[in-house]
Amino acid sequence: MDMSWSALMMWTPGITAIITALIYKDKFRDFGWKPGKAKYLGYAYLFPILIGLIAYGLAWIFGWIDFYGDEASNYKWVRMLGIETPAPVWTGLLSKLSLASLMTILFALGEEIGWSGFLTPKLLKITSIPNTSIIVGTYWAVWHYPAIIEGGVYGYGAPLWISLPGFTMVLIGLSFFRTYLVSKSKSLWTGTLLHVSHNVISMGIFFDLTVKTKTASYFVSENGIITGIVAVLFAFTYWKMKVSNKPMI
Repeated sequence: MDMSWSALMMWTPGITAIITALIYKDKFRDFGWKPGKAKYLGYAYLFPILIGLIAYGLAWIFGWIDFYGDEASNYKWVRMLGIETPAPVWTGLLSKLSLASLMTILFALGEEIGWSGFLTPKLLKITSIPNTSIIVGTYWAVWHYPAIIEGGVYGYGAPLWISLPGFTMVLIGLSFFRTYLVSKSKSLWTGTLLHVSHNVISMGIFFDLTVKTKTASYFVSENGIITGIVAVLFAFTYWKMKVSNKPMI
């Protein structure tokens, strides 16, 4: 899928939300355009990284996948900065974290106007954070199903019986964090940064640092079973600790 089709796909939820708001005369300022508190933006970027570290870390430690520490030295992002490759791995990581994040935010914003700016706040007015998280997470996942089934965009070659449930678990898990952060910050930018972090870290850097065996995507990546289980358990644990008022971010 080329860049133009990716942009159109990712902006469809946002465009749909804007059209719906115009039809029903909703106020655009209610979408949450202000950034909110910096700490919630930081948490939004941090949560997908923690999920990736746990999921990939477990898979690397137990030998389900193999770590590959040379790939980062060949990132195109390094060459975009005018640095010759091969370069140190840390250079590749930092270049992708910075440049890819800046580029991805333009695409992720299109989705998050729909998910974080429109649908999530609407549902929070009539139901709880867990219910909202499951509903929006399921919509978010199912909306991607055609791209997974057709292949070439998501799935990394994993069979559908793994990639569809794995992908769904990952997005429902992430949806819990998005819903909580949007409810606290009143800002769609928390959802946008969470989305960017997930795409750049889990879809990008961590998987790039994994040897691409035939079954690697069965365990990790954004549709891997291990990633999905970790995302759901992490979200459930976080929510239970918040409900019980135990100290947590």
